[in-house]
Amino acid sequence: MLKKVKVVFSSHRSEDQNNAFIEEVKSTIGSPVDVICYPNFNQFSLSEVYNKALNEHNDKESVFVFSHNDIHFNTRDWGRRLLSKFNNSNYSIIGLAGSTYLGEKGVWWEKPETMLGIVNHTNGLRTWASEYCPSFTGVKPVVLVDGCFIAVNPNNIEHNFDEEFKGFHFYDLSLCVPNYLDGCNIGVVTDIRITHESVGMVNEQWEQNRQQFVEKYKNDIPLIYES
Repeated sequence: MLKKVKVVFSSHRSEDQNNAFIEEVKSTIGSPVDVICYPNFNQFSLSEVYNKALNEHNDKESVFVFSHNDIHFNTRDWGRRLLSKFNNSNYSIIGLAGSTYLGEKGVWWEKPETMLGIVNHTNGLRTWASEYCPSFTGVKPVVLVDGCFIAVNPNNIEHNFDEEFKGFHFYDLSLCVPNYLDGCNIGVVTDIRITHESVGMVNEQWEQNRQQFVEKYKNDIPLIYES
């Protein structure tokens, strides 16, 4: 039985900003929680930070949530909901956005009709919802989830994050894909809602990691979820 949520984030922000995010997590989660901040000024990849958390803080009774710290939680008691989903299913990884398809280019949003999830975004002036599908109850299966919020049952995965991928891109796909290939169940929920202060940007590092990912999994992609 999973009893606690451990929220892990990597941050280059100030101590005051980090503390504000920690307090927001604690005030909205509605379940026992530890919030673990790793100050990181580009000296570590996200894969390295997240694996460090898994190695240092796994107690066999906690779900890990690997989160960006530029999100706001719109759902009260979201931790209680998350624990219930893990405890009443055999999912290994749960996210808020994902896809049932990953093509040969390694771009998970390539086919919008295969995307699932609902995530709000804000640019500071306006807020809008990226609704990849209608809302639903329960968990729907996918082959991968987006990295802004990744919940992991560490007792039920075959692979940790892949530290071959440097920087801040493709840590999510390089976690999900090998676990999916080895039979782990990955899903998306829509009854936990967040607002993300970023719309997501691709850059040179993203492109390098994409090429690295495509080369590593060239014999496995495209991936299509099949029930």
